[in-house]
Amino acid sequence: MKAKVQVVLCKCCTEMPALLDMEKLAKAASDSENVLSVLAVDAVCDGKQLAQVVNNVKDKELDRAVVLACHKKDISPALLKAYKRAGVSEYMVEIVNIREEVVLPHRDEPHRAQAKAETKLKAALARARLLAPLERQSELMRTRNVVVIGAGVSGQAAAREAAKSGAHTILLEKTGKSLKAPGVIMPNSTLVGCGGYGGNFKLIIKAGEKIEELETAAVVIATGGGWTHLKGPLAKAVKDAIPLYRLHEQVQAGVLPKGPIVIVDTPDPAGKTLRVQDFAWDDTLETAMELKKKHPEAELWVVFQEMRAFGLSELAYKEAAEMGIKFVRYDKAGPPKIDPKNPTSMAVKDFAHGELLNVKFGTLVFASIPANPDNEGIADALRIPMTAEGGIRRGSMQRWPVTTPRPGVFVCGSALFPKPHEVAEREGEAAGSMAGGFVKPGTIEFGGVVAEVEQEKCSACLTCVRTCPYEAPFIGKAGKAEIRIQGCQGCGMCVGICPSKAIELHHYTDEQVTAETRTLLGGDF
Repeated sequence: MKAKVQVVLCKCCTEMPALLDMEKLAKAASDSENVLSVLAVDAVCDGKQLAQVVNNVKDKELDRAVVLACHKKDISPALLKAYKRAGVSEYMVEIVNIREEVVLPHRDEPHRAQAKAETKLKAALARARLLAPLERQSELMRTRNVVVIGAGVSGQAAAREAAKSGAHTILLEKTGKSLKAPGVIMPNSTLVGCGGYGGNFKLIIKAGEKIEELETAAVVIATGGGWTHLKGPLAKAVKDAIPLYRLHEQVQAGVLPKGPIVIVDTPDPAGKTLRVQDFAWDDTLETAMELKKKHPEAELWVVFQEMRAFGLSELAYKEAAEMGIKFVRYDKAGPPKIDPKNPTSMAVKDFAHGELLNVKFGTLVFASIPANPDNEGIADALRIPMTAEGGIRRGSMQRWPVTTPRPGVFVCGSALFPKPHEVAEREGEAAGSMAGGFVKPGTIEFGGVVAEVEQEKCSACLTCVRTCPYEAPFIGKAGKAEIRIQGCQGCGMCVGICPSKAIELHHYTDEQVTAETRTLLGGDF
C-alpha cells in the first residue's frame, strides 16, 4: 500500500523560525514523494494545535507522520496518544529532534542549519515510507504479588503504598528483626536468582537454609545504604561516627549532637575504598546551615578535600562561612588523621594556610558512605545495571526516578545512594505506588519493537542467549534460537552481535536503517 505521509513542522515557541527558513523547509517536505499534507504549528505540545494536527490526519486519511520538533521524550506521550485517536499507530510516527540536533548546535550558522534540517527531514521521510504498524499483545499476570527487597524505612513505605492498590506485598529482610508492615514478612531471606519478565517473574529466594521459588508481578529494591560496611582509617578509629543523613535526622528532630561537630567528606581520605559522592557537598552545606540556625552556639567544622558548591550553592557556602561554620580544606599529602587511642581529636593540615590543626570533636560525621554491598548480587539476579558507586541505576531522572531499565523492577531509598530518612520514605512511597499501579491491571503488554530470528540463518551458536541482558532469546524445540517477546526490550544487542545476521529488530529493520543512512550520507555507500 502506498504511504500517505503528514509532515508537521513545530516552531518550538519561535526558536526554530529565528534560525530556519520554515517556508523553504515546508516546500522541501511538500515536494517529497508520498507527502500529502504539511502543517506548521507554533507548539505541537499545545492541546489546541495538537487537535489541528489530528483533524488533518482524519480529513486526509493519512497513515503515518514525520514530526520535526524537540526531544521525543518531551512530546512523545501526548503526541502518540493523539495520533492513536486518529487511527495512526505509534510505530508509524517518526519524531525528529530538530531543536537539539540542528537549532542549538548551529545558532551562528544559519546556512548550515538549514541544509542539515532539510537533510534530516528527507532522511526521516525515507525511513517513514518503510514503517509498518506493529502489534502489541497482552498476557494475564499469574499473581498480584509485589516483592520488596529490604524492610527498612523505604521498604516499609513501598509495601504500604503497593498494598493500597490491592497488591499482595512480601518483604524480604535479611535480618531476623521483627517488623510491622502489610503483607508477608520473610526474615533471614535474600534474593539469589530470577527468571521470567515484568508481570510474571519467578524469584529464587534463600530463606534461612532453604531455597524457595516465589512468583511475583513486580519487585521493589529498597536495600538501604552500606553504613555497616564502612572502610578507611577514620571509620576504624572512631567506631561511634554517624552518617550525614543521621545528623540531618537529628537536626530535624531538634536534637543537638555532642559538640564540637566535625563533618568529614569521607572515612577514607586516600580514596582507595570510597570516593566522595556528588550529593555530599550540597547536603553538607544544607545540613550544617540548618543546624547552625537552630543552634547558633554549636561549634561546627567541615573538613573536605574540595568543596564543590555548584551554582547558587556558592552563595550558601559564603553564608555558611559568615555564620561561623569553619571550613578546612586538605589535600592527599596532608589528609585528616585520628589516633585510635585518642578518638576525639583530628589532626589535619589546612591546605590554604599550610597550618597543622588539631580539632577536638564530640561527634564525627561522614558525608559519604558506600552503597549496600548486597546491591551487586541483586542487580546480577535481576539483570539490571548499577552505578559506578555501587547503587542501582534508575531510569529517567526527570520522568521515572524510581524505575529501572527493566519493566516491573523499581528502586528507592539508599539502594540508589545514601540519603536522609524522610527522602528515603518518600521515594519508597513513590516506588510502591508505581509497583501497585503496574500490578493493578492484572495484565502485561508486550511486543512492538522486538527482535525476531530468521530460523533458516540461525546456527544455534548461543551468542544471543549469552548476550541478552533480559534473557529473551532461548533455544527452541527446533534447535534454533527464538525470542521470548514478553522479555524483549528492543535494545538490539542480539541483532548487532549475531554472527549469522539471523536476527532483525522490528521498527529498526536493515531496510529502514539503510534508507535513512543513505539519505543522511547523500547517496549510495
